Parts: sequence; structure tokens; C-alpha cells
Amino acid sequence: MTLHLVPRSLQYLECVAKLGSIQAASRELGISASAVHRQIVLLEEMLGEALFSRDTKGVTLTYSGRLILDMSRNWRLDSVKLQTLIQAHKGVETGQVRIAAMDSMVNGIVLELVKRVSKAHPKVTLEIEILSPKDAVSGIRNGDFDIAIVSNPGPEENLKFHWSREFVLGCIATPEHPLAQKNKVSIEGLASHSLVFQSKTLAIRQLLEAHHGWLFDHIEHAVSVNSIQLMKLLVASGNYIAVTSQLDAAPELEAQTLTFIPISDDDTFNQTIALVSNAQMPVSIICRKVLEITKTILETH
Repeated sequence: MTLHLVPRSLQYLECVAKLGSIQAASRELGISASAVHRQIVLLEEMLGEALFSRDTKGVTLTYSGRLILDMSRNWRLDSVKLQTLIQAHKGVETGQVRIAAMDSMVNGIVLELVKRVSKAHPKVTLEIEILSPKDAVSGIRNGDFDIAIVSNPGPEENLKFHWSREFVLGCIATPEHPLAQKNKVSIEGLASHSLVFQSKTLAIRQLLEAHHGWLFDHIEHAVSVNSIQLMKLLVASGNYIAVTSQLDAAPELEAQTLTFIPISDDDTFNQTIALVSNAQMPVSIICRKVLEITKTILETH
């Protein structure tokens, strides 16, 4: 179990700062709003400083509040380091590994990872959360996760890269779709078909808008979704195509329920998939083994 060395008041402050509302933090934490408010007030009285600016829209951190938040995050990172070092000293293969992954990997990489870890290390518990790449990296930075499998992570100093690979983008369609008979397709050639786009919160949509923004004004019929799994199901229906990487559709391509057609444009961008951890935190023995299993699965896909 995770050590809870961070004082309750600081845990509440982090949650309020993240959600921007005492009521929202109350729901997230599963305790009364008055209890959350009381802990914040006690901190403010002890420090003699307001930690939040309050208005009708919610609360935002003051300068002093941001300092306390930074201290709280460092404290939590140190508590995770302590737990990791204790487990490493004991040399045990039990415990918990916290993993952040993306929706596109649920029916492929994540499923295979759970199977392999369960078989090789049955006493290890995996705690997996499916997040956007931005939230996954933020979770690694804050010590919420041990490892993350993310797309297009930035070159942050506190990220340690254990595996990274570029994947070309292309069009996925059913084998019966007219585009499936082509060796390549241009971005312009996609415009005459019904497309499923990823929502604006996802990396490939952002890259498409940056490089080929005109496309969104020329599609006659389009659907926008924030789930890669839903995107692939819509493509599998035969009524849509989508732009993504081979890794995102690996299980379907392997099963030959979908086909991948490379995009021919010279300015086509690639998607980078990376396996990362927090460079400031030591990696436990069992986490290192889970990392190796994950790297093997990524290489296979």
C-alpha cells in the first residue's frame, strides 16, 4: 500500500487546487465540504496567509498557496521514494505498480501487460488509469504513477525515457472499404470520405489541425470522439475511416479486421510513443521488472 505521510490538510489543498472548488474536492475525496474547508482554514490561520482567492466561480491559489502546493508535491514524492527504497531493501516482489496509459492501448498493450505480469508476478497489484497523455505526464511528474505509456511527451527534465519509438500515421479502414485497395492515400484523398476524428484533447487531432487544418472544413460527414476504442469501433462498422498510427490499431490490424493505408503527403508527421517514469524517483525492483515486460510488449507490437 502507498504510504500516507503527507498531512491530510495538504492532501485536501492539492485536491482543491486541482479541481478549483471545495465542493468538487469534497466529491472527489468522499468527505464533507465543511471538513475540507476547515482543513484549509486551519492551514491559513497557522501560516497567517490566504492560500486561495475565492470568488463566485471557485477558488484559485495565491502566491503563498502555490508555494505550499509545491511543498506538498515534493513531500509526496519523498514519501513514494521512501516506500520504493524500503521495498528495494527488502528485495521483495510484492507491492503495487501504478501505471498510466492511453485509451488506444486498452485492448492491446494494457491487456497483454496485465496477463503477463499476473502470470510472472502473481503477488504484484497493478493500478492502471486510462488518461490523456497530458494528464499521464502530469501524474508522473507529481508522483501519482510509477510508469506511463504516452504519446508525444515533451522533453521534460524530470522524465526518464525507458523506451521510445516513432510511428507513421496513416488511414485505417475495413478491408472492404474502397481505400483499402490503395497502397497510399493523400490527406486530400481522405476528404471525400466520412471520417472519425479524435477530439481536440488528443495529440493526433492537435497535430492534424496544426499541419492540415483545412481538412476539417472540407469533410462532408465527420464524427469527433475522445475515445480511440470508440473511434476504432466506428471504423469497423464500415461507415468511417480515421487517421491514426499503426500502434493505436495494432490488435485490429493483427486480426485483419482493419487495414492500414499509409499517408503519402511529404509533410506527414509521426506519432511518438514512449515509456516514461519520474527521473527524480528511484525505480523499485518489481517496477523495473514490470518496465521490462512493458518494453517487450511494445517491441512486439
